[in-house]
Amino acid sequence: MGSVISPLRDNIIYVGEWQLNISLQAINDGVHARELEPLLFKLLCYFIEHNERIISRQELADNIWQQSYVDDNAINRAISELRKALKSEKQPGQSIKTHYRKGYSLFIPVSSNKTETVTTEQRNQHESSSEVAAAESSSHSYHKKNVNWSWSIPAILIATLICFFWFFSDKPAASSETRQTMPFLALDADTISWHKGSYSHLLLPPDKSKLAYLLTPLKQNDIMNIYVMDLKTKKEFLVDSGDAYIQGWSDDGLRLFYVKCKPGDYSQCQQWQASDFFSETIKKSPLSYPYSSGDKLTQYTEVGDTAIFRRNHYRGLSQLFALYAYDKKTAEEIRITSPNITGTGDYLLTTLSNPERIIFERHNTGQAEIYMANLDGSSMKLLTTNNYRSWAATYDEPSNSLIWYNRANSTIESFSFDSMTRAHAIKAPVKDANYAYPLNKESLLISTDLHDLDASVFDLKTQEMSYIATANKHENSAVALANGDVYFADTYYDKREHWLKTNNQYIPISDRVGTDNIIVSANENSTRLLSFNKHTHQLSLLDATDFKTIKQWQIPGRIVLAKIRKNRIAVIYADATTLQNQLMLLNTDNTETVISTIDTPLAIAWRNDHQLIVHAKHTQFLELDSQTNRYHELPMPDKLTAIKPSIVTMASNEQTLFIATSADIYSAALEELTEVNTLIKMKPSNYILHLNAQNEKLAISFVTANNQNSIELYTEKRPSN
Repeated sequence: MGSVISPLRDNIIYVGEWQLNISLQAINDGVHARELEPLLFKLLCYFIEHNERIISRQELADNIWQQSYVDDNAINRAISELRKALKSEKQPGQSIKTHYRKGYSLFIPVSSNKTETVTTEQRNQHESSSEVAAAESSSHSYHKKNVNWSWSIPAILIATLICFFWFFSDKPAASSETRQTMPFLALDADTISWHKGSYSHLLLPPDKSKLAYLLTPLKQNDIMNIYVMDLKTKKEFLVDSGDAYIQGWSDDGLRLFYVKCKPGDYSQCQQWQASDFFSETIKKSPLSYPYSSGDKLTQYTEVGDTAIFRRNHYRGLSQLFALYAYDKKTAEEIRITSPNITGTGDYLLTTLSNPERIIFERHNTGQAEIYMANLDGSSMKLLTTNNYRSWAATYDEPSNSLIWYNRANSTIESFSFDSMTRAHAIKAPVKDANYAYPLNKESLLISTDLHDLDASVFDLKTQEMSYIATANKHENSAVALANGDVYFADTYYDKREHWLKTNNQYIPISDRVGTDNIIVSANENSTRLLSFNKHTHQLSLLDATDFKTIKQWQIPGRIVLAKIRKNRIAVIYADATTLQNQLMLLNTDNTETVISTIDTPLAIAWRNDHQLIVHAKHTQFLELDSQTNRYHELPMPDKLTAIKPSIVTMASNEQTLFIATSADIYSAALEELTEVNTLIKMKPSNYILHLNAQNEKLAISFVTANNQNSIELYTEKRPSN
């Protein structure tokens, strides 16, 4: 494997009486030797790099936790633990100073040589100058002042180099394609596996010599066969069958990890590993790591003696995943990533060796970030940002690059570890893909598209479901309109067309709505629609009869949800700067704009003309008065409290609140909110995305994942002789 980032090793920095060993992430004062936890090591590195100024709490949240908001108690605990770590008989004084309403500063001297350190008394003489300098500089833009510090130039240079390599203070923005003419790669397709069934969960080991995948036979949704294919011979080997799920490969590609459960009972699951795939008998054995049946360990890999896995329920949310590390020798488990709660969290893409690294994708609302970090989560660095999910990436040794496929634009994308910049994209059209793995910059391995977007309308009076499924369309964002009409969008990645179903005819209306606009909801009698522009973040109120614009508002971020009732509009949007969810209240009769102080709203539904029910992250359910902008917690039945972590979306008509998880829809009378009933149970292969409730109709948008597909290998087309 080619060289990726090689951090400085075996550097010693003197911090007060302590020697900080960078390679060991440990401190030693000659009496005590202490290994720092990753969080404390990051904190100390950051204080060393910015030792000449006060560091605000917000700056720590941005750069240590990489979140715009961190609970004060979390910061207090971390600072307290670092102070304890830096305290000893030889270093009894204050190490981290608190500056009231300003932040913190390192209060002990730092140098590259013990003889060059300054005393605390010398530092105290310059403290007032330091505070002035800090007040004149912002949290993210620091300019050195002419303060006479007793610091050596080598110490400053080494501290800067340390944090350049070992820390992640710089966060590059997404690189964009700037070339006028994009390179084009013509590819030939070869079907390397096809059976009557559905392929899913394609997974390559780092050496890309084999391919693991799940195959669900046609009409046997309860059976999943795990196969491994030798990519040289294209021979397939059955590893296991049953209620089984692939988790990952070991870093050397010799072992495959998977979970197998008792049919229909996910409390009875066991992790397994398989090896010797191409021999007469495949070796299989239970995995020693304890599998927790209450969580979903959807990814698992082993790099040496360290296991890296992905688990949900981070911060109490069933759909939010973080990455964890497990030391097989000590049986110690630590969480190594801290995703924002506005997305689905972190997803492991691949691992690197020499040195050992993990590459993972972080999903936030409206964008996905690709990071690189050490196995313990330290030295995390943002590589690039996309407005789409890649889901799969591989390391290309000849170019020393990370490569992935952009299915929206049909391009091979890459990030160079030599230049630490994004390379130019290569246009490489293939069939619609479910999984897409670039083997290199000239070939792709895909499974053809398994999923489809569908929509249906549930009649609340007759309890009948009418499907809007059409050939060659991906129905999404359905809204039940007056006179039995239904609006829906044909959505495929970033491409969007608008349609109106009326009298069993499908009428294109993209010219009236606009391909960049997304209709999200209708008012209670379906006379008004809400749409937003995904590029300009402009919210529009439309007339549902002719789709003409009535009024518009500029929203300071990407709209997540919007609900209208009479003249009131509630909008959840992801702030463009922080990516944190905010709730805005608008009035169609005036220019009034109110921002709610509710922390991290996730879903909303109108209770009446003025009260809004808010599903928020940190509380149960809230009722917000749109006239006063005041809110209080609502008492909720136990059943609704139990499903709260799994809620995907909510909607309401004048009588009923509808709550959806990915698989079920529940109903509760708005007036009392005391009893919750199961209204609809979706098919096993259907996963709910959105709800819209108008009058006696409930429009449901969902994903269907049971289509037959195949595995295709695309290679560069050779010119004919």
